[in-house]
Amino acid sequence: MRALITGHTSGLGKALFEALESDGWDVSGWSLEVGVDVTSELSIRTEIKEIEEPFNVVVNCAGVNYINWHEETPIEEWDRLLNTNARSMWLVVKELIRAKLLWDNNATIVNIVSNASHMPMTNSAAYNASKGAAHILTLQMARELGKTHGFTVFGLSPNKMKGTAMSAYIDSRVCDLRGWAPEEAAAYQRASLPAGEETDPETVAEFLAFLLSTQKRHKYLTGTILPYGA
Repeated sequence: MRALITGHTSGLGKALFEALESDGWDVSGWSLEVGVDVTSELSIRTEIKEIEEPFNVVVNCAGVNYINWHEETPIEEWDRLLNTNARSMWLVVKELIRAKLLWDNNATIVNIVSNASHMPMTNSAAYNASKGAAHILTLQMARELGKTHGFTVFGLSPNKMKGTAMSAYIDSRVCDLRGWAPEEAAAYQRASLPAGEETDPETVAEFLAFLLSTQKRHKYLTGTILPYGA
């Protein structure tokens, strides 16, 4: 089985890359760290020229976050969030289809969304908007690409991850914006999590790797977005 994971060098993307690799998958990764800009048509097309075999699975996991007060958000931050967190999903799949690098009737696309797609958060208009776009894009892809190519498309929406660079950024930035001490910010954020703690990315990766291990385990999820951690 061959898989492509975007955003594979950190967080959930890295954990999933390692989980699939340990299960014997042939896994490729696209990220800025390896010279692939998934928001750029030219960058993707250049990388695609080096690929000979189609993928069975694509996981769109590339994501960035900035948090700021509504009126203080620079347009550059807004654009980067929308481009990375939503447009890249559409662009990666579009270019793989055009290059015939996804198996018709035997390919699965997974979009990593976020609970931010449906839960308003302070200082997070741009991020939430980007994840809301990713949410509806996932449903649209399932509806359209299921009919035209027989693809299975579903999403996974985790809550705040434990030990990732994005979570560390959020912890620090929340203190800056609200004037809180780190302990105060941590307690506030834990209180909003139903399990009382941040979600472990390795556990999410194990769950998703299990779903992807056979098509039968996930094909009935097409057109759905699974919450993970509420």
